[in-house]
Amino acid sequence: MRTIFHATCFRGLVLGGLLHVAVPNAAAVKFSISDATEFTNLINTNAVCTTNVTINSKIEGPVWIPNGRYLVFSDMGNNKLKKLVPPSTLTDYLAPPLAQTIFNGNFLDLQERQVSCECGSNGLKVVMITNGVVTPLVTNCNGLKFYSPNDLTVKSDGSLWFSDPGYDSGLPLPPPSGSYTPTGFQPGLYVYRCYETNGNATVAIVAKTVSKPNGICFSPDETKLYVADNGIYANSGIVRVFGVTSNNTLTGAGSVFCTVSTGIADGIRCDVHGNLWAASGDGVEIYAPDGHLIGKILLNTLSNLCFGGPEYRTIYMTGQPYVYSFPVLVAGAVSIKKLNVGAAGTNLCVSWPSPSTGFALQISDSLGGGAVWTNVTDTLEVTNGLNQLSVFPTNTASFFRLLLN
Repeated sequence: MRTIFHATCFRGLVLGGLLHVAVPNAAAVKFSISDATEFTNLINTNAVCTTNVTINSKIEGPVWIPNGRYLVFSDMGNNKLKKLVPPSTLTDYLAPPLAQTIFNGNFLDLQERQVSCECGSNGLKVVMITNGVVTPLVTNCNGLKFYSPNDLTVKSDGSLWFSDPGYDSGLPLPPPSGSYTPTGFQPGLYVYRCYETNGNATVAIVAKTVSKPNGICFSPDETKLYVADNGIYANSGIVRVFGVTSNNTLTGAGSVFCTVSTGIADGIRCDVHGNLWAASGDGVEIYAPDGHLIGKILLNTLSNLCFGGPEYRTIYMTGQPYVYSFPVLVAGAVSIKKLNVGAAGTNLCVSWPSPSTGFALQISDSLGGGAVWTNVTDTLEVTNGLNQLSVFPTNTASFFRLLLN
């Protein structure tokens, strides 16, 4: 049974089962609930959805920058990256000198450096942005150019995965989306994998079975890759899921995980429980790991979303002309930082990517609900982009975890 009602955090008037309220500086948001039990674990229906800024432009690719506590997103209509310091302080973040560079999807690598897709005709590549300097990472695959890199995600081994649906560059597209393959370009619209340290030499096509691959993300355990498939027809709304092997290949052609009810699935992200949050034609649709619909946050047509804010429990959403934010009850999967344990001479070494802003290393002598965790105060070494802690082995069990502050 599905119920629909308005959200509020102030006193309202109940009329005909709908709770109506006027919320200053807040978006008019409704919820459609398909699985009430699961929805209650994710959404506080009394929370307020804030309209942070209004820009009369095509806006995309929000990414939370923890070392600074601000949001970066793509202002595609004005060929810029914008910086939003919540709740509403907006400034230019980066304005490339060339017209038609056009940033789209943005993400952070393991060292919390920004990686971005350039989808305009003067871009067509994946870049790294540090201190306002743009460095190309990937410009071609097997000597052939991309059409329009769109969205990307980063796996815990450092591999970077990105989609190319062919939007925004103005180029003719290959079949089945078009009928012509330009000289020097890929013969299709694909999903790619690469490694920052090796650049173009290790770019690989990992999926050819998605008609128009758009949004992309991993499940929290990284055994599944989700890809929004915009199809060759409007309003296909499909999200495909692939199994991911230990050597970073995909299994099969990808099955249909879900189909959003309105428009297309654009940006997608997972939370720590493996639920998939999809920006779509009428807001955000939330799907359980088995693919059933949990519910919707109904706003308007959205292009993308990300988790950010304190403990990554805020979703930031872009949809021309607005940037919205909404507090939720679950953290985004981006908040998961994996520890590695290996030998270091006669000691053990616990390591994880540096800087991991906002995370604390904790230790306990047990696991489970009764475990007592304390912060590790030892001085860490930073080597080759890793935080490292040398641990002297004993006969007593020790357990480590990274916890959001």
